[in-house]
Amino acid sequence: MRRSLGLGLIISAGLSAGCSSTTNPPGFDAGSGQGGAGGTAGAAGVGGTAGAAGDSGRDAGADGPVAQLAPPAATGLVALNSDFSTTSLSILSSAGALLHADCVDSATGASGSSTPTISGDAVLPSQPQRGGNVVIIDRGNGALTFVNPSACIITRQIAIPGGAKTDPHDVVLISDTKAYVTRYGQNLAATDATLAGDDVAVISPTTGAQTARINLDAYASTTSILERPDRAIIANGMVVVSLDEIDATFATYGEGKLVVIDPATDQVSTSLALSGLSDCEGMAYVDSTKTLLVACGGPYGGPVTASGIAVVDLSGSTPTLSHIVPSSAFDGRPLGVGWVLVLPPTAGGTRAFAVTNDPNATDPDALFAFDYVASTATKFASSAAFSIGQPAGEPGLLVVPLSTLTTPQIQLYDVSAAPQATTAFTSDPTTNLPPQEVAAY
Repeated sequence: MRRSLGLGLIISAGLSAGCSSTTNPPGFDAGSGQGGAGGTAGAAGVGGTAGAAGDSGRDAGADGPVAQLAPPAATGLVALNSDFSTTSLSILSSAGALLHADCVDSATGASGSSTPTISGDAVLPSQPQRGGNVVIIDRGNGALTFVNPSACIITRQIAIPGGAKTDPHDVVLISDTKAYVTRYGQNLAATDATLAGDDVAVISPTTGAQTARINLDAYASTTSILERPDRAIIANGMVVVSLDEIDATFATYGEGKLVVIDPATDQVSTSLALSGLSDCEGMAYVDSTKTLLVACGGPYGGPVTASGIAVVDLSGSTPTLSHIVPSSAFDGRPLGVGWVLVLPPTAGGTRAFAVTNDPNATDPDALFAFDYVASTATKFASSAAFSIGQPAGEPGLLVVPLSTLTTPQIQLYDVSAAPQATTAFTSDPTTNLPPQEVAAY
């Protein structure tokens, strides 16, 4: 995707580092019924060992009804480090401490092979996934790689139908036998329409076999716009997918949009236009109030008024756009599209975090804490252009990756009240790769 490519060019140019402060698996809510049968063991992947049998599924047993689909509880934090040529994973504690640097990397299990086990173009899912593994969405290899974070081994690796040309962006494991993969790109050379991408593929998470395709053509703003399904999360028992809505040349943008997929039918049940916004990707969900936040960057290099945070109400039968936290609240700068993170203070509230980027890569990135109800925001830190990666949070703690080549590091903030920078550390002293993302797994 264009902003990832831009980030890679910026990092390779060696921008200065530093963040100066201005400032229960198995993944479903418990029900009275028993779970379905466990999944079968996964076959050995590239350079890996056979995957373990899956845990119990979503189907109800004889004793009760089907439980509502929900993401599993997080078991830890992981940092993905990359210079867009080589990738490594580092395992962190829930307190943000480095537990295992270079848990696996591009060379793991690839001895004697000319193809890296993990490419330099890889990302982490938007939410933790079933089974307790770290799942890597490998865009460059067109694969899903499952890593045991305790043993630091690749348990399996499966090819995504359509491969790298469909540019997979996210994954949601619905059960031991079903997963959704957002295929952001379109492969015009594909002779099989089910493998062309620009859709959501329904696949087996153990074999990679495609079992269905969720076609999103009906939701394109115009016939020249590709839907470009991007991030996907479980919210209110459904799967919500953000549509980036950009044409094949990345020159023309449609309006931001969400589609809601019913995992019982593998069909889109409803959609929502994020009117006035475009280039909408990263999402965060607040289950207690059924509130969804969506980060929208606006047309790349275009009017900043199309950038902001969409606040969506999922409490009703159909989603509604409650309001927009505009770019003007963030010093009039475009929002970074990759993420938004809800992390209230210890005393409670409606605080979230976001980042702004300068499309010209001149002004520094800026970290903001904002109130998504009051639509007010406060900048509390900055760093070099396009160097602040996707962070993760625990109660009272914000873990921010700084993806610079000179001094790549992870910066911790105490966010029990107003954000305060505390300590910083190198996420992978073995490879010295810059951290691009931190995520819960």
